Amino acid sequence: MTAEPSVVGAAGAGAWGALAEQRDVWPTPLQELLLCAALLDDERAVSAWRRVRAHLDIPRLDGASIALLPLLRKNLIALGLDDELLPVFKGVHRFTWARNQMLLNRMLPVVAELERAGISTLLLKGAALLADSRMNAGMRSMNDVDVLVPTGMRSRAIDVLISAGLEPVGDVPIWYIAEYAPRFVPSHGFRDEDDRQLDLHWHVLHASCQPGADKDFWAAAVTAELAGVRTRCLCPADELLLVILHGLRWNAIPTYRWVVDAALLARGVSGAVDFDRILEQARRRRVAASVAAGLAYLNKVADVTVPETTLRALRSAGSSRLERFEFRAQMTEPRRRGALQRELVYHEQYLRRELPLGVRPTIRRRIALERRRLGVERPRDLRRAIGDGVPGPGRPSSEMAAAIGTGVPERSATPIALGEPIALDRAEVVRRYCLYGLWRPEGAGAWIAGREARLSLPLARAASTSLVLELSADGFLGAGRPRQRLDLSVNGAAAAALTIDSGGLRKQLIVLPKAAVAGTDSLDLVFGTPDATSPAVLGIDDDDRRVGVLLRRLLVREPRVFQVGGELAFGEGSGDEQMLLGGWSHPEPSGRWTEGELAQVLLRLEGASGPLDLEFEATPFLGSSGRSLQVEVSANQHSLRSVTYDDTTVYPWAARIPLPATAIGAEGELLLSWRIRDPLSPSAEGISEDERRLGLLLRRVAVTRRTDEL
Repeated sequence: MTAEPSVVGAAGAGAWGALAEQRDVWPTPLQELLLCAALLDDERAVSAWRRVRAHLDIPRLDGASIALLPLLRKNLIALGLDDELLPVFKGVHRFTWARNQMLLNRMLPVVAELERAGISTLLLKGAALLADSRMNAGMRSMNDVDVLVPTGMRSRAIDVLISAGLEPVGDVPIWYIAEYAPRFVPSHGFRDEDDRQLDLHWHVLHASCQPGADKDFWAAAVTAELAGVRTRCLCPADELLLVILHGLRWNAIPTYRWVVDAALLARGVSGAVDFDRILEQARRRRVAASVAAGLAYLNKVADVTVPETTLRALRSAGSSRLERFEFRAQMTEPRRRGALQRELVYHEQYLRRELPLGVRPTIRRRIALERRRLGVERPRDLRRAIGDGVPGPGRPSSEMAAAIGTGVPERSATPIALGEPIALDRAEVVRRYCLYGLWRPEGAGAWIAGREARLSLPLARAASTSLVLELSADGFLGAGRPRQRLDLSVNGAAAAALTIDSGGLRKQLIVLPKAAVAGTDSLDLVFGTPDATSPAVLGIDDDDRRVGVLLRRLLVREPRVFQVGGELAFGEGSGDEQMLLGGWSHPEPSGRWTEGELAQVLLRLEGASGPLDLEFEATPFLGSSGRSLQVEVSANQHSLRSVTYDDTTVYPWAARIPLPATAIGAEGELLLSWRIRDPLSPSAEGISEDERRLGLLLRRVAVTRRTDEL
């Protein structure tokens, strides 16, 4: 006889029965009382119902609790109890039945299509419980129909689903489901136009995704029929194993429906359970600790009889420290996991995909597979193994995603013309150009996966001079992170070291050095984000992906052509953003302020012969203190002149500086720099709340032929 659970406090502020700080998958005290009332068949159920009835808040019931109401109603009636809520529960039963019929009538013909295409099918979870009239369709709510196909038939099955009018849930590309999803999940959902869903499985368990993992599941499967469609179901022992293991994994939307399914299965709703088979399966798949905990809980809340010899053997088999540690980590909310828990989950996830079923993971095998996962080939790689490991395909690790990229350029990648934008919010574009290190695009762009992303951009024609990269990007900020670092190299040469704050980068111009790009017909871009982390680590949410910077848009072009004798205006409507590199504020009607200590402009001169002068017109920001402002002007890293501004300067002040031929690149490249010494902000001077560190308000720039000596 099990002891009654006790209510330890009122429900949390969210759904009924939930706790404000629920940290794992076990039902809360109130939810446990509801389970006892629905599953026990004696006075304990009556007692549990009377205790939970006082707390029951129908409008706040979550999906898991609502799904329990038809079974609760059946049990209360069998126990001779009457309650004014029973008609409400009956309405839930009717609604569940009707909703399931709509789902089954749409998805079971798709199952039949799979069978006709020569693809064997096997129903899992809810659909399996309804097959062969094992349960009334109103007693078990279903959000989707779970269907297993042989692992090698995954791609063909996807084609059948698409032909049947279904599309991937979440607008995920089909190629991502076929090629990348198997790295972290055993299934993916498909939906129709009315959001009725079929969950296509290529493996039964998260815990067994290695080749051949499902052979014995298929071998022991039993034939079944549902709504006139002939298919298969797992044998009762295997179905019970699936239900327990699926239920004891953390889910962002907590559900305890697994307890009901497992209790009914253990009681023989689909046939007698072979507990010796459960023990053997748990041992082979190294999940004995999870199965033992699940069966013990069933005994507690549903009085399910489990052979004591089975429980003892499971506890003995699951006594491995690593297995128990993994079990606790899988049940725990990702944002609350410690660093060791996270790394063990990733390690085991990889082992369960790579290590043959039944092979014992010795220390030697673990080390070999961990080295492969992290890309550690030489001792010098060990330093980078902490965190993401050595950059490359398949890294970094995540429970919920796989980073895109195979490490080699796509053969079908279309060469890009200079000036052609590359929008990284499109999955096909990311697949085409990403060698490794980008998560699947979401929203406005694609996040760098971990510390490094590498893109290969084939060019329609070889570059003859330095190039300009226009970059739009956002940082992963918040939670005490005011800024983020982004490093860029091109064809092995360092190109930029940027800092991203809350404003992000919008058309940031970066010079790709001539020495690195001239004469090449492709660009190998490596973006480094050394301070990448995950929302889970920061405690923001349960997303465990290590994210660096959100890359939005790239555009590679040649520097803007500028004729000697012409003039460039700065400010609103001038088009100056086509030549600006870092260090500039937003445009204003009369010009554009430098912001920070260095501002740069990149041009490509035509007609650069004979003695030339650089002219520019600017107004300095001297603040309220009447200080002087020193500015060092250079061209292509050649110092031209140091200019001092003070309160005796007549504004606007035009500077004219000799521009030596040696300061101009061979192809006319001209990188102009204004280095500001100690720029000040209006807020620091008490003038306004403007916190920009201002130097010069640049109005115009010109390169002219020298007509007289200066």
